[in-house]
Amino acid sequence: LITPLIGRAVATITEIHLAICMGCKVKIHDACVIETGETYLFKDHLKGLIDARNEAKKENDELSQQMYKLIVNTLYGKISQGINSKSKFDLRDENTKSFGTSPITQPFIASMITGTLRGALSAILVAMDELNKEGHDYIPISATTDGLLYKVSSKANVKFTDCLKPEYRLNVKESLEKGGSAFGVFADVDPILYEKLLEFPVIRLLQSSRQSWGYDEFLEIKHAVNKVLNIKTRGQIGAYNEK
Repeated sequence: LITPLIGRAVATITEIHLAICMGCKVKIHDACVIETGETYLFKDHLKGLIDARNEAKKENDELSQQMYKLIVNTLYGKISQGINSKSKFDLRDENTKSFGTSPITQPFIASMITGTLRGALSAILVAMDELNKEGHDYIPISATTDGLLYKVSSKANVKFTDCLKPEYRLNVKESLEKGGSAFGVFADVDPILYEKLLEFPVIRLLQSSRQSWGYDEFLEIKHAVNKVLNIKTRGQIGAYNEK
């Protein structure tokens, strides 16, 4: 990723704020403020879907979990549908064609959704860099959209089993088969990085958003390994070596 050090750009407030926190000098030429009322847009609808997905996770119902995830992501996708002209394959017509806007397409809201996540992901990378200046050795391996793969600092002294819920620590094979539902709370597994992240306003924004839905956890451990082969951004081969 090559980022120019000077120039003009269009950015969301979360990205601008992070840039200022990193020491950038910013001159605002134009600004647009969108008021959506006293509550989050689609809050009740999204909460119902996320509650249903979490119940599916608890019951280890992978099919339902993926279905609810797809519905949630589709809502976000519909907000940005048609902003940029793209051709897609239509299963109904069995033909590739250009899709127009949806009834809920809204460029400003779409930009805030994507900009907030870009800002949060960037903040995690910046947090690791700042911790490394203090003597840690965090290594980001790959990062995209809303998650990343990284090497935990050796000073954090985290073993593979520390990433697991207590009930899975005696049976690593079972934990690997369970996937994400076997892992513990991120704040407990890597408290050094977690505390650093809370210094960034965009991270606290994500935290308050989740808390408004009744959830304390806003950063989740999806996978953990002690050996990994990185092929490309979305290509990872993880392994667990008991030795």
